[in-house]
Amino acid sequence: MTIEGELTQGGQHNYEETVEIIGKLKRSLRVHVLGPNWERSFVELSETEALFLGLKAPLAMSGDLTEAAECTVVGPCGEINLKSGVIVPKPHLRCSPIQSRELGVSNGDRISVEILGTSKKVLEDVAVRVHPTFQLRVEINADYARELWIARTSHARLID
Repeated sequence: MTIEGELTQGGQHNYEETVEIIGKLKRSLRVHVLGPNWERSFVELSETEALFLGLKAPLAMSGDLTEAAECTVVGPCGEINLKSGVIVPKPHLRCSPIQSRELGVSNGDRISVEILGTSKKVLEDVAVRVHPTFQLRVEINADYARELWIARTSHARLID
């Protein structure tokens, strides 16, 4: 596969190649493949995208596929059925170990985050993910961002 570009987190990238995700309603979405490779293949969609495909995808952390929805993935070399493959990603804070110490948080902690702006927007139960390649960033899915009227990169602060 051919790397197209780097993502905001170090060591993560998207490939030029795309795959088609097919759900229960036989509708499909074409998505880019992201890397690096995980131990198991899975798909992260917004709730709107999952509903469009007819899937009841759970809100879960990346890699937590215990309740993931089933889908078919079609690519240039064939197709596979993922029995537990689709989730809607939970909001999470990514940071490096140094940033983690500066903020007083640890991997796996649950925190509250206030999105700074003209009106108060608080994200509850945000999971902390710490890794040496991560840069400080709160990540939320597109539907949640729209619900909170977040249209672009915003500043945030941790709430004690």
